[in-house]
Amino acid sequence: MDAEIYIRQMMPEDLDRALALKNTEGWNQTREDWQFFLRQQPSLCLVAVAEDKPVGTVTAVTYQSRLAWIGMMLVDRKYRRKGISKMLMREILHRLEGFSTIKLDATPEGRFVYQQLGFKKEYSLWRFVRKANPSRQEPDRDEGISPVSMENLPGLEKLDTMVFGAGRDNVLRYLLAAFPAGAFMLEERGEIKGFLFSRKGSNFTQLGPLVAKDESVACRLINQALAHLNEPSLVLDIAASRQELMSWLVNRGFEQRRELIRMYLQDNRYSGIPEKYYLIAGPEFG
Repeated sequence: MDAEIYIRQMMPEDLDRALALKNTEGWNQTREDWQFFLRQQPSLCLVAVAEDKPVGTVTAVTYQSRLAWIGMMLVDRKYRRKGISKMLMREILHRLEGFSTIKLDATPEGRFVYQQLGFKKEYSLWRFVRKANPSRQEPDRDEGISPVSMENLPGLEKLDTMVFGAGRDNVLRYLLAAFPAGAFMLEERGEIKGFLFSRKGSNFTQLGPLVAKDESVACRLINQALAHLNEPSLVLDIAASRQELMSWLVNRGFEQRRELIRMYLQDNRYSGIPEKYYLIAGPEFG
């Protein structure tokens, strides 16, 4: 007889098991990322339990009262095809009642589960990865681009809210505190033209979010990260529509990997300004 499966709130003592599930899938999140979610809204971090152990996870983070973002949907391979993903999703959606817009970034496999729950495709993303290459010539440093300090955050948060569609000061402050050397901005004549944050993951350093006035600013910010960051492996997620920028990334040593599908439930009221949003913060953050 199949083991009883039930959903409960994640506890700090579940983190080792959650990390083991994540590592099996080769995902990039760290223990600190999980702790961020637990600090933000513990009631939106859930586990599915079978045989007295967590066998599935899901998280959500909310941005103002506008937008909720679902992430970290993981199910132990031995317990798949038992409806656990749908159980987790139904419970997290129940807890997110009242939000007019709920979003997530799905794998092609997960897309079908979310479609059955009413999610619709917004657009596709592509993951690009750059592995270490000691012989690679990095670009020169751009003297017009400066590091981000805490004093810069109010201006960056205002721009990010317009472009992303909702305020996520909590994420920007977390990223800057965790990896200040990976945050850059371009300001000219008192106007912020763009910014890039980065995050150290368990497998790669992730570039993003990147907000920019235009593609030339986006390229300058990425080049600055390549010039400054002595990181062996980099990853980023970019909208599939940016064909020219994707070719530019390939010329700088990035390889195209897997697709992600950005999806929304109910009303895509807070879509922001996608044409100025070049790299996402990550599938778990939006």
